[in-house]
Amino acid sequence: MKLVITGGSGKLARYLTPVLVRDHEILLYDKQHSQQNQFPYMKGEITDIVKLRKAFQDADGVIHLAALRSRYNYQPMNVMATNILGTFCVLEAARTEGVEKLLFSSSDAVLGIAQSVNEFSPEYVPIDEKHPLKPQDPYGISKTLGEEMCRCFTEEYDIDIVALRFSNIFCPGDEQKYLADAKDPSARRKSLWAWVHVEDAVCAIECALMSDLKGYDVFHIAAEDVCLSNPDIPNLVATYFPQTQIRRHLSSKEGLIDCSKAKHNLGFQLRRRFADVEGMKSSKPPRKNHGAIKPMKL
Repeated sequence: MKLVITGGSGKLARYLTPVLVRDHEILLYDKQHSQQNQFPYMKGEITDIVKLRKAFQDADGVIHLAALRSRYNYQPMNVMATNILGTFCVLEAARTEGVEKLLFSSSDAVLGIAQSVNEFSPEYVPIDEKHPLKPQDPYGISKTLGEEMCRCFTEEYDIDIVALRFSNIFCPGDEQKYLADAKDPSARRKSLWAWVHVEDAVCAIECALMSDLKGYDVFHIAAEDVCLSNPDIPNLVATYFPQTQIRRHLSSKEGLIDCSKAKHNLGFQLRRRFADVEGMKSSKPPRKNHGAIKPMKL
């Protein structure tokens, strides 16, 4: 397949590209030159539909990773303009050029809990794809609207779209921050202690690419456990979210984001647990141009 990755200079693309290039023809698209100099690259804004159409010519699939995050101090108007208009431009260019499959990198920020200004609790746990979406910040709002645009395009046009709601993506080199937060349950309580290893994020994208799903669908992608050193999830839910309904028995380390739909519909299997992160205390950040992840057998 010929695949175009928007946000080709970003962190996830750095790990994804060396895996996909083994079986596919890859073009990276970004306003900044990719640090992976060995791969084909096109410079362009995500809102430049003319450049996007040129990039998408003869492409079989598009992996749309490009976005701005509110928490990185981008101005709200820039976040909304880039993420909403940019996603529309990607969808319109893909439709015009006859792209058959598109993967949209969404986020559990659509739930609204992690970045809430007025804090609130989940309605129930574990959280599945039917849980209400109540985003309050520009990033979460933009991802929610992005998902809705994807759904609308599949209903109107002949393009299949999968949205993957990633939880906080851990990459080698992030150990210090994660391990520090893991000692204090309050540090990541608003994110429900959810996370996913970048290796599993890449695997989820591979599974979505290989799936024969038609139309539009959305999937949560998160680790099966929480990023805590000594978790007691039932007690933590009772402490921090006393009004939340617990729908089934929870083990002490169990994650609160339910990924069973991705397992059943995409054949996605999680590999990494937080114990793997705790065992990487002495690791160093990866080199910019390395392929840290081995090809995965699906």
